[in-house]
Amino acid sequence: MNFRPTKNKQNSVFVDFTPIVDTVFNLIIFFALSLNFIGMPALKLKLPQASTKEGVKEKNEFRVFITKAYQKDGYTFGNFVVENKQLSLEDIEMAVYQRFVNNKDLVVIIQADESVSQGEVVKIMDIAKKVGIEKIAIATRPKKNE
Repeated sequence: MNFRPTKNKQNSVFVDFTPIVDTVFNLIIFFALSLNFIGMPALKLKLPQASTKEGVKEKNEFRVFITKAYQKDGYTFGNFVVENKQLSLEDIEMAVYQRFVNNKDLVVIIQADESVSQGEVVKIMDIAKKVGIEKIAIATRPKKNE
């Protein structure tokens, strides 16, 4: 038996982890940045106050924002915004229907400015019911302690 070390070092194996570490860091940065930008659009809404506090964060949610009301011909209207796009009621109905067809557990969350008339909120609720959605939530802000 020959137990002497060989002088030939060509058989040694070297694994370079630098490309693997770079790839992992790039993936972490990609997911961190993409998750930060998912969320609320840059709309200034003053939500109505409520004394109850129940957080709703649904995976299958469809958010409709109703911005501050404006006057036209003596009537008060709100602007409807979905996914940073201003839409008409007909467009909202089509968008809700398309999402509901793919996901039967869809929750419609209405975020309306407190100056918006109740009729505008009811219009969105009516659209959701017409499509067949049974889960509807209205976003509020917590009431300040007096």
